[in-house]
Amino acid sequence: MSTVRQYGIILAFIFGAICAVAQGGPCPTATSTSANAPTPTLSGDLVCLIPQVYGPGGLVGTDHGGPLHSTAQFSHAAHFQNSSLASFAPLNTEIGTELSQLPVGSPAAGFVFSFSPSLGVVSRQDVGFGPILTERAETVGRHKLYVGFSYQFFEFDRADGINLKRFAAVFQHEDESAVCKTLPFFSGCSTNGAPIFQNDIIVTQNRLDLKIHQYTAVATFGVTNRLDLSLALPILNVRMSMSSDAVIESFETPTDIPPCCLHQFDSPNPQPQRETLFAPDPAFGFNHAAFNSPHSVSGVGDLTLRGKYQIVRGEKFGLAPGLDVRFPTGDAYNFLGAGTWGIRPFVTSSYAARVSPHGTIGFQFNGDSILAGNINLSNRSAKMPNVFTYTAGADAIVVRRLSLTGDYIGQTFYSVSKLVATSFTDFGGTVRPTLASQSSVHLSQSSFAVGGKVNPVGSLLVTLNVLFRLNDAGLHAKPVPLVGLSYTF
Repeated sequence: MSTVRQYGIILAFIFGAICAVAQGGPCPTATSTSANAPTPTLSGDLVCLIPQVYGPGGLVGTDHGGPLHSTAQFSHAAHFQNSSLASFAPLNTEIGTELSQLPVGSPAAGFVFSFSPSLGVVSRQDVGFGPILTERAETVGRHKLYVGFSYQFFEFDRADGINLKRFAAVFQHEDESAVCKTLPFFSGCSTNGAPIFQNDIIVTQNRLDLKIHQYTAVATFGVTNRLDLSLALPILNVRMSMSSDAVIESFETPTDIPPCCLHQFDSPNPQPQRETLFAPDPAFGFNHAAFNSPHSVSGVGDLTLRGKYQIVRGEKFGLAPGLDVRFPTGDAYNFLGAGTWGIRPFVTSSYAARVSPHGTIGFQFNGDSILAGNINLSNRSAKMPNVFTYTAGADAIVVRRLSLTGDYIGQTFYSVSKLVATSFTDFGGTVRPTLASQSSVHLSQSSFAVGGKVNPVGSLLVTLNVLFRLNDAGLHAKPVPLVGLSYTF
């Protein structure tokens, strides 16, 4: 294959990926208390699935696009909306931030070629087939082209140790103390000077299912014996479903003004799985409802270009600095990309032997993205967290056509929000589990990958790997399988 043709393939790949990008928009949820505020519309973007699980307007009245009962005399605007957004926003941000950092198949070539001056030919070095998710210092060889394709499956089950299959959240009413101050005839006021209906809460049990099929194409071209240029482009299928079982706990009595129960879900039921547990007036509404909103999206992720130059090229030891540049080619509104540029300088070293150790350290600098900001009502972006990356491992030749590899993979996210399981004591004295968030913390994630590469024929490699998470920081995935093919021309 000619050099011109090899460059043409790489450039066409890059151009096609960048041209395929499409971005979504903000999630319009009701935050106004005005009955005349426009009703939001349901968004089709995955980033809006959690904020809009209760409807296009969120946890508000039917006159604002939500499930709470409203009448001509009384509008249920954003009475519980701010609390629900505050509870779920950190989860949404954590998903968006960490999905942009999913590991991809390494562009490190399985075969290493070098020019022998004494023989005047290019020959393949007798070293292992290299790492699977990490990097090594050796380059592919002058004018050699390595191409690979891999598949990974991610199923997330926890976030900061919280079980995503069952987690509780309590939503509180907004402050309405002005009612008791401005309406002296209003009898439904508690001793704290607020109306009794302000003590009403919505208790929820929630389930989040998040699965990702990731297909990654990689290519590495040896410009010289020391310089490699690489690219990696993931194609993702993201499947996400949010379910919430909600119960309104009312604390008014029939003698209060207004009497019990002011807050109810609307009837007839606009959601498919609603059941009635308590209805003092069936024409008015109910206090128990179930919601479910599944969605899936497929598309290209963020394209990464890499340059690596081997500054130390000894008989066994190698050292190479490099630079990754991430292009925001993926749709951030559908969790397909970070929504911002990223630059990661790194240094990798390796030792070529029957058992070949390797290690890499790097630091990813990220820009501003909607995923770290406010997706509701506006496109306000914020700083995506920078990430310190570090890996260490080894690959070993078992027989001539088989090598095994094991790698420790670590990354630390700086200045992120962390989900915390806490409790809330309601007006009646009942302690209920709920969610809170802790901001500006550092999250360090640890994983271990084990796998192998088989060389059935020629320069073809078949790759199998499993990635295991070792701690619960951030999003936690079940064991992640990988299968891949690669070839060196």
